[in-house]
Amino acid sequence: MKLDVDALFHERFRRFSIEFVRYSQYLANGGVLFFTIILGGILAFYYRSFVELIPPWLPVPYVLALLLAVFTARCPHRTFLLEADLLFLTPLETDMSRYFQKTKRYNFFVQSVWLCVLLLICSPMYTGTMGVGQTQLVFYWCVPLVLKGWNVYSSWIVLRLPERRGQRLLTLARFVYTYYVIAWTLGEGQLFAYRHIPFGGLLCIVPLFWFHVRLQRIRSRHSLKWYALLEMENGLKNRFYRIVNQFTDIPALQHRVKPRRWLDWVATLIPYRQSNAARMLFFKTFIRSGDYAGVYVRLVLLGAFLVMILPNPYVKIIVAALFLLIARSQLAGIRKHLQAPGRLAIFPINETERKRSFQWGCRLLLLLQAAVSMIAALL
Repeated sequence: MKLDVDALFHERFRRFSIEFVRYSQYLANGGVLFFTIILGGILAFYYRSFVELIPPWLPVPYVLALLLAVFTARCPHRTFLLEADLLFLTPLETDMSRYFQKTKRYNFFVQSVWLCVLLLICSPMYTGTMGVGQTQLVFYWCVPLVLKGWNVYSSWIVLRLPERRGQRLLTLARFVYTYYVIAWTLGEGQLFAYRHIPFGGLLCIVPLFWFHVRLQRIRSRHSLKWYALLEMENGLKNRFYRIVNQFTDIPALQHRVKPRRWLDWVATLIPYRQSNAARMLFFKTFIRSGDYAGVYVRLVLLGAFLVMILPNPYVKIIVAALFLLIARSQLAGIRKHLQAPGRLAIFPINETERKRSFQWGCRLLLLLQAAVSMIAALL
């Protein structure tokens, strides 16, 4: 019996869409959408003022190219694979090529939408500082989208490599090439130009032949790495689940523990005694479990940056308060994490101590964030 890959893809996509819409409602009801609209309105109101504050010595095309290259070269692949597929679909890998073609089109479409949003946000900054014409604007919009398609195609082939080191090197090469092409485009061909001759354009063409030969060699020598694809799919799911888990319990959420030894010193600041066991557990969970520490650090840095550049002191206070509320909602997931049945058996800490440690840890982290925002406002 031949596998109907079209029906399989549509069924997987339908199930994913239903789940995504259902869980997204919790985000809207939880206040994230409200905070995002307020913050977006404040930034849109002051956007023109930000553009006018850009110093003339700043190479805007190359700075924007770096930002666009990060979004263009980053290509996570959602394949809608399940655990059972490792058993039932791997023998049918040759029949699954059409299925994976559809997933690549889906990834290109979704990632291109976010890239277009970024291009729309950066467009006034680019046109306001460079004074470009209509032809250059066409290149501004089209080149990153073409590069996005190329990155989706090439990154999919790179995933066939069995060694992570080889994948990282080719990913870095893709990013460097993407940055160079976008920088050359936004700089109107002036990068590596000599006497108005755009020699830099040759550097946009020559590496393509090397990439083409290298990618074809990888595709002919290596098959799909199903475990890696499933791991990436589960990672994308868990990232979304962790966000929604702040507002409702997600049974399918898989918690991952990362060593993060470079942050272990934070937990060592707590005196080592039995009365601090709950506090130690809180900070170990904050540092090692999921993305709590990463999200918190990004919120602190982004909030401090916005507070530093906003001109109105009242707006600074509003933005700082919004980021504190967002950070508080993110930290709320640690309580559910600590109350998991397995952890209660391993760490027999009573409910009162866990609650106190959670409140103490959240207050400490939020006070630290408020202090950083206050220092940024005074700069």
